Formats: sequence, structure tokens, C-alpha cells
Amino acid sequence: MKMKIEDGKFYVLEAGSEKWIYNLENEAINSLKEMLSENKGLDEKNISILEVDTREENWQVKQIPWSKIALKLIRGEE
Repeated sequence: MKMKIEDGKFYVLEAGSEKWIYNLENEAINSLKEMLSENKGLDEKNISILEVDTREENWQVKQIPWSKIALKLIRGEE
């Protein structure tokens, strides 16, 4: 499987011991919402969404803050 990186960024959703890659931040957040509704055993300590910026020679990785994730979930942004 291959994936084309759009706009030089991609997002990694880590839940438990598994990881998924998305082109858009909202895709990762919506996927997290679905996972949480299906798996009540997931703990917030085992969940994160990372933004990987590949636009420069040295890639930058940063974690999306929970406050931003919560606002997007509350607002229902897609």
C-alpha cells in the first residue's frame, strides 16, 4: 500500500499498540471518534494524534493538543 502526502503533511493516529496514517487532521480525529465509540477500553494515555511535516529537509513531528481535538469533536467538524 502506498499513500501520497498532500501539502507536505500527514497525521498519525496512535491508539493502544496500533497506528494509522491519514492525509488530513480531521480524518484522524473522526477516526479516533469512531474508535472510541467502538472500543470503551481505550485509555487517553494510549491515544495520540501526531502531525508530521515533511516540507523541509528535517521533518517536524508534533502532537495535536487534546484541546484542539476536543473542540473539533464538539463542533462536529469534518
